[in-house]
Amino acid sequence: MKYHKDLDFFRAILMCLVILIHIVNFGDIYPSTKGAILSFMMPTFLVITGFLVNIDKSVKDFIIYIWQIALPYTIFVVGYAAMSLYLPVRDGIKVFDIATISDILLVKSIGPYWFFHTMIVCGIIYYITFRIFPKIDLTAKYSLFASALIAVSLWTPLLSIKMAAYYFIGVGIRLYVGDFSRIYKKSFWPIIPFGLLITQTAFHDWGTISTLICVLSFLCFSSFFFSFLRGRAEAVVAYIGRNTFPIYIFHPIFTMMSKFLLPLFRFEPSGILHALFTISISIVGSIYIAKVLDWSRLSYLLGRQKLLR
Repeated sequence: MKYHKDLDFFRAILMCLVILIHIVNFGDIYPSTKGAILSFMMPTFLVITGFLVNIDKSVKDFIIYIWQIALPYTIFVVGYAAMSLYLPVRDGIKVFDIATISDILLVKSIGPYWFFHTMIVCGIIYYITFRIFPKIDLTAKYSLFASALIAVSLWTPLLSIKMAAYYFIGVGIRLYVGDFSRIYKKSFWPIIPFGLLITQTAFHDWGTISTLICVLSFLCFSSFFFSFLRGRAEAVVAYIGRNTFPIYIFHPIFTMMSKFLLPLFRFEPSGILHALFTISISIVGSIYIAKVLDWSRLSYLLGRQKLLR
């Protein structure tokens, strides 16, 4: 598998969009824009994630990989659920008991952390299906993987096939192409079909082929813009892209806090300045939390030796 530097840029942009759509004020002012972003953002993230997952590991090493996702997932979902009892969170819980916590951890996650749940379920299925019959060919293993994803999504509440499909595509790119940069071409022009599709709510369903077109278009025109970055700007964006994990887990702290700062932005009713401020403090604040945890070695509490890369 060949790692291309564009991947860090894609992940940095997607991370900024993740923060943006979790800003309640922005979503209230621009619901159609939020819907448009949601139509391609997480499918793109899932494709990239599926491509990056490495299952060429021993059982022990793979369990450690899953543990490093599952432990932070559990901590932050439970923490998010607890805060939702007292803070204005739209998808919060009403009662904090074992049944409710078990449901949001194992079946339907809340907040932004559903992504880790999908990673865990898809990752386990990926590893098992590729290891259970080691002597069959690659396409046979990939077909078993597809069959298992479909079966789990059909007969259990653990997985949505619309989410799993994009992870599955990412895995396919890794297995059959090897170089992520070969699936797109740097060009400004794909922004046109991209814009036409995301502005039509009829094409926002992840189960439609239009979403995949948007994903590929996004990769093409984003890589085109990335080619203009140089020096310090390129380094900063790459750093953010490499560290999306700590930003992803910590950013809800800052998006929640930003609600209480809204009175300071009354002079700017568009909400854009508030959104930019929130994105900035979410990224910087999350990275500094990770720095402190790494420095104090408390990152071990999240199952990792270091959070920052």
